[in-house]
Amino acid sequence: MNKDVKDIVKLGKDSIAQLALKLIDREVAIENFAKIKVKTDGREVYVSFRNPIKYLPIESEFYFDLNVNLLEGIIVYNPVSNGLVDCKKKTIPFYKQTREAQASIEFVIKAINKNDEVGGISDISSFEDDMVIREHKSYYDVSVVSEFQESFYKIKKVSGKVYDVEHAHLVPPPIESENNSVLKEIN
Repeated sequence: MNKDVKDIVKLGKDSIAQLALKLIDREVAIENFAKIKVKTDGREVYVSFRNPIKYLPIESEFYFDLNVNLLEGIIVYNPVSNGLVDCKKKTIPFYKQTREAQASIEFVIKAINKNDEVGGISDISSFEDDMVIREHKSYYDVSVVSEFQESFYKIKKVSGKVYDVEHAHLVPPPIESENNSVLKEIN
């Protein structure tokens, strides 16, 4: 572990996360994210800010996830959208959970848990996959990507009925790497 990395690691996870957010030239806070991970390979320090469950109302667009390479100052974030969005908008906001969004997410999770074909989510706080819930007039369009599977389905807003279920199995990436460094999480 090089000296710069050692100095940063000594700060601890919370301070490192705050340091990473200071690099962002946008209004964003720790509260905008459900999961924060700080990792190092001894040469770099990476901070991952995530929202594994992404809810998008009709005609909306948000930034949900953010990745920062602290030493290089590299910041990566991409918008996720639902339908046609006004392209003349000055800036795309970072997602902030609302009561309405939380209620919609809970409705979708409840519908998923009642359906054997799509699997269930027993604990949202330990959910590590990537779920996108796009609201439409009469249904929610849901996609879930895990390490080895993609799933797509719709859920009727009134009844919670799950339909149009599709699954695709993903092939794991080959185990080849020029850089055999291992990332260790900093707590």
